[in-house]
Amino acid sequence: MGGAEDFGIAFLVTADDIAYTPREMETVRQLEAWWNYASRCVQLPADAPVCDFFWNAIAIIVAGVFALVALYMIRRMVRNFLAVRAENARIVERARVADADTMARHKADIAKQYAIEGEGSVGERIRRSLDERKTEEWGRPGASRDSSGPD
Repeated sequence: MGGAEDFGIAFLVTADDIAYTPREMETVRQLEAWWNYASRCVQLPADAPVCDFFWNAIAIIVAGVFALVALYMIRRMVRNFLAVRAENARIVERARVADADTMARHKADIAKQYAIEGEGSVGERIRRSLDERKTEEWGRPGASRDSSGPD
């Protein structure tokens, strides 16, 4: 292991036939130290004060993984519940609305509905309607317009 940090040149450090820069070598040393610490804590009793940080970190990681798995499962259950609910709503809507054949049989004839009788103007139709009403009123008994009452 060597390098020329004095000259500002970074040489590769070799360890076990793998070439590392000095920064990578420091990272490898830190990982090895953490691995040794974890191995020692696994072998020691869980209540050893030197391993409190390790077991707390393990508990937090396990709780986080558990929470993520639970969240994933709840999300899937809610998605399935909403899909079933939407399908039920579609079935109810399909049962409420008639199918295409039934709708074709009971289709309204809009051309007849808005057809205007005769080619006359609106004024002529109003006069004709008033005349019809007058003949209806005069034809009924007791519908006279005389001011004199019955004798």
